[in-house]
Amino acid sequence: MTLGRGRSAAGVALVAGALWLALGVTHPTPAAAVGVSRLTARTNTPTSTLNLRTCAATTCPAVRSIPHRTVLTLTAATGDWFKTSYGGRTGWVHSRYTVLRGTPARTVSRGPTSRRMVSYTFDAGSDLGHTGAILDFLAAEGIPASFGLTGRWAEAHPTTVRRIADDGHHLVNHTWDHGSFTGFSTGRAALTPARRTEQLVRTNNLVLRLTGTSTRPYFRPPYGDHDRGVLRDVGANRFGTNVMWSVDSLGWKGLTAAKICSRVVGSMAAASSGGNGYIILFHVGSASADAQALPCITDTLRDRGFTFGTVPQVLSP
Repeated sequence: MTLGRGRSAAGVALVAGALWLALGVTHPTPAAAVGVSRLTARTNTPTSTLNLRTCAATTCPAVRSIPHRTVLTLTAATGDWFKTSYGGRTGWVHSRYTVLRGTPARTVSRGPTSRRMVSYTFDAGSDLGHTGAILDFLAAEGIPASFGLTGRWAEAHPTTVRRIADDGHHLVNHTWDHGSFTGFSTGRAALTPARRTEQLVRTNNLVLRLTGTSTRPYFRPPYGDHDRGVLRDVGANRFGTNVMWSVDSLGWKGLTAAKICSRVVGSMAAASSGGNGYIILFHVGSASADAQALPCITDTLRDRGFTFGTVPQVLSP
């Protein structure tokens, strides 16, 4: 389409918008994007250049060609796309052709074995389940714990999220919707850097808004799926600690409370240093009997001389 010399910028935008609508093409609105800060990437297009487009879709016009290994400052993420500026123009680049820059996250699954302390961690991503009973138990026993929250769960249960924080528990970013970052456990493609960024930042923004507390720098990967690329991307987003676990209760698989107790305390008894520094994975959902197993596990561990702390407390030297 050829535009007349006297066509205004607003007119161009209207004509372009009408064309996209006529073609049945829709694009994310700016409000759908998640703003990011202190995030940079290097372009990764060894045999070509990367297009800077006017919006977050391959159907949008390219306004600049960005050479291989160019360092870009990123300001927003939506879907597979990052917003950035280059050559005096602001637009969107496909994040598949970028490599986020920063210090990769370190993976932890156990704290120092010199101290007889363990950490209870509870993942929350399905239903509200037994969260109330778990919080009541922890409060009665004076146990601080860590909770891995998905954004969708936090959005659905804001009052409970506030209680978790008000009760002094530690909050871990468990992504927005519990999608595997690598695709290993779900049989899907790995998420692009922009999608990983959006999952992390959107969740953190919500938790921060609800509680006044950031989930940085703690991240727990859905299904435990992570690789070098995931560690690079979450680290670049300032989630420097990838929280795994020493033992999974397997309550989510339908084990009875008695079997959960036996599994957890038995695993610790068989481990080096008797399980000192263990990070124990539980779930809050109604499908799990983890809540019912807590009294047995706690009594047994206290009899063995254990104390309890959050993940940061257990990881501290």
